[in-house]
Amino acid sequence: MMQKYFENEYALYMLKDQIVHITYKKGVEIDLKASKQIVRDRLEFQEERPYPVLCDIRHLRRVDKPARDFLAVQGSLLVTALAIIIEPPVTDAMTQFYLRTNNPDIPTDSFSETAKAIGYLEKFLGVVLWLALFKLNL
Repeated sequence: MMQKYFENEYALYMLKDQIVHITYKKGVEIDLKASKQIVRDRLEFQEERPYPVLCDIRHLRRVDKPARDFLAVQGSLLVTALAIIIEPPVTDAMTQFYLRTNNPDIPTDSFSETAKAIGYLEKFLGVVLWLALFKLNL
């Protein structure tokens, strides 16, 4: 049975209504080592199952280039869609730069309102169900 809550030194992870919510802690700076820990913890939290992910970066201070590069590839493993919660103008500028330079392979968008981000991710919940059923039939 998958746990509903997990916390590390960088973020809080919660599963709510089949969406993984990741909220970064205030003032966190992410380097390559931190990004590897964040992805490793998320994959373990998800128990290797695909989910849409809501990522709240409003309190994030900084993500360095090696961490961004790692997250652009490894960070999307088992993520069916990504909604990023931003606080204009700072995290909005960070997110727009990330989206322009990394071209994520998964559906990704940014929002300043959590409800709109969840609405966006709910469109991808059928993908999670389909993948779960497909895996059971293998």
